[in-house]
Amino acid sequence: MIKKFFHFIRFMLIGVLWSYFFITLANLLMYKLWNFSFFSARSWETLSYFWNNGGIIKTAPDYAFLAMLLAMPFLWIWGWRWLCRVNYADILLFPLNAYNRRIISKYGHDSSRIVLKNLKSSQKMIEEIKDKIESIKPEKAKEGNTIRSRILQKIETEIKKGK
Repeated sequence: MIKKFFHFIRFMLIGVLWSYFFITLANLLMYKLWNFSFFSARSWETLSYFWNNGGIIKTAPDYAFLAMLLAMPFLWIWGWRWLCRVNYADILLFPLNAYNRRIISKYGHDSSRIVLKNLKSSQKMIEEIKDKIESIKPEKAKEGNTIRSRILQKIETEIKKGK
């Protein structure tokens, strides 16, 4: 219950801050482009007078103005939803993460260290390899001893022949 309450508080706080920022920016943009202010009754009266007296939308700036007026609510809702999904801890920790990435790329990209992700499975693999080595070792040792003994016999026979 408390978690939902904090989510709601976060949602509303983001909504209030986003609404203030969006309305201020949209009003500034509309005023700079078309000399239209959302907060001015005179601007709305001019628009109403134009529309009620048979005003015709025929130029590209008129279409852009109408599209901007119709797109405002959708952009406002889209921005609010997007800001609610943002992880703000990542934004606050961005300088530390950027510094960490820089240090890793500077000093750690050519490191020869081996990272074992699952130590138990790697220990099992090491034991299996040791067992295989132990099973192979005696056979090779026997072969080596037999080869050595054959070489010694040939040397002895050659020495005996040479005398």
